[in-house]
Amino acid sequence: MMVTLGDLLAVLGAGQLEVELLQRDGTAVVSDVAILDPSDPVDRGHLVLAVGVDAGDPRAGEVVADAAKAGAAAVVFRATGRPGPAALAREHGISLLRAKPGTSWTRLVTLVRSVLTAATAGPESPRDRTSPSTIYGLADAIAVTVGGSVVLYDRAHRVVAYSVQGFEIDEVRRDTILGRRTPDQWIERFTTDQSAYETFHRPDEVVRVDGYENLSTRLRIAIRSEGEVLGEISVAEGRQPLGAEAEAALIRAARLAVPHLLRHRLVEDADRAARMRLLRGLLYGDAPPAADLGLGGKAGLVVIGFAGADLPPGEGGSLAGERVLHLLSLQMSSIDPAVGVLPSGSVYYALVPAVDGDRVTRLVEPALRHIRRMGITAHAAIGPWAAGPGDVPAARGVVDDLLDILRRPGWPAAPTVATAESRWPDLALLPVERALAGTAPCDQLRALRDHDELQKTDYITTLRVFLDEFGSVSRTSERLVLHPNTVRHRLERLAGIAGLDLSDPAQRLAVMVQLRALPWPAAPGGAGR
Repeated sequence: MMVTLGDLLAVLGAGQLEVELLQRDGTAVVSDVAILDPSDPVDRGHLVLAVGVDAGDPRAGEVVADAAKAGAAAVVFRATGRPGPAALAREHGISLLRAKPGTSWTRLVTLVRSVLTAATAGPESPRDRTSPSTIYGLADAIAVTVGGSVVLYDRAHRVVAYSVQGFEIDEVRRDTILGRRTPDQWIERFTTDQSAYETFHRPDEVVRVDGYENLSTRLRIAIRSEGEVLGEISVAEGRQPLGAEAEAALIRAARLAVPHLLRHRLVEDADRAARMRLLRGLLYGDAPPAADLGLGGKAGLVVIGFAGADLPPGEGGSLAGERVLHLLSLQMSSIDPAVGVLPSGSVYYALVPAVDGDRVTRLVEPALRHIRRMGITAHAAIGPWAAGPGDVPAARGVVDDLLDILRRPGWPAAPTVATAESRWPDLALLPVERALAGTAPCDQLRALRDHDELQKTDYITTLRVFLDEFGSVSRTSERLVLHPNTVRHRLERLAGIAGLDLSDPAQRLAVMVQLRALPWPAAPGGAGR
């Protein structure tokens, strides 16, 4: 299997390399990695590591030109604040990458060659499935040496390979093998109990999982490469207990599983990256045919956005971000198997076939609850109906607006679902508020604010409540817990201080919009004097 530059970037993730310039959509084939050395010529397909050359130095241009002439796939410079020779690289048709801070050149060489080695192993056929060099052959070997049925998982709890070898299996293991994934209720339970998934936080350690009804004892260990979790091995105890020898054998097996999981990840990530490119195109206006995502022939589309203060980004390759991404993908696929979830910045977008709005909300709310069980509070925005691919970018824009509305003045404490229908007043006022953002308040409100700060009053709050209640003194007095005559007196006072005529509809509207759009200091402790 050939590895393209795009495949390599998908596998290594944003934690190792960042893109400064990507030529030909990353289709250049990578054959090997080479450290820059005048005595060691660069060959076609090499990923050239420009060790000792700053991207901003004049010599960087020479390195790029020479690498391009040799047919190299890309040149990698150390990430610094200085721009690289992007114009020259564009002229020569070669990509420019940056090694992220903290990523050593040695680590990068190891990672790239591990990916290339795993990819060249070739796909497994049924005939060689039992060979120890295949992942199923490895699963068989682990089952025999450790002494129990085996499942190898990727980071999304999906089954990569398994082996029973005649050992007794419980219902959970059977459902996992048949469903090709850990059952949802057990993912939630293990996550809540912080038991089985402790493997993610304990490198090279075996975690023993026991004490669960209808679940035989498990030995679990994470499969890691250069400190990054690729997946897990789970061995279920049969009639014979699994002791220290079994744990030692499992530790050795985890090391042997690394190249197999790297290859699996390469294939999975390449497929996912292709789908994400299509989905991003639909969301941001490139508009490939919806059928390319399996959404063709649907009666319209709906965009859903998920975000939150502590929701981890899904693009950085973090384990928490991947868990959120896979959880949302699973939940959204219950609407339609073709639905994909795209992480973009701090937001996770889902594009779903148009169904009943209440049904979408009913499906989104459980997803937020599942994320909450991970200790993360997320919120969702459901956009308006889009008749076709050309209407999707505008619908995504509405989703972004709804998330901005939820985000201020701070995210809600509890998971919240916002729709264009439920928040239409906020959406209608948003362009006005954005136009006013960063401007100074009018002289009248500035005078009132200055008085509050100097005299420790809070006439701003009194005015805000009065306007919110459409000029009703009785309702204002109820909200402020004041006598109506006291409210009338305060309104007279603040009108005099600010020079406001509260009987003028235009002045009331101007003040209301500014009170809503501009930041105001916190109340000093009372509701005004």
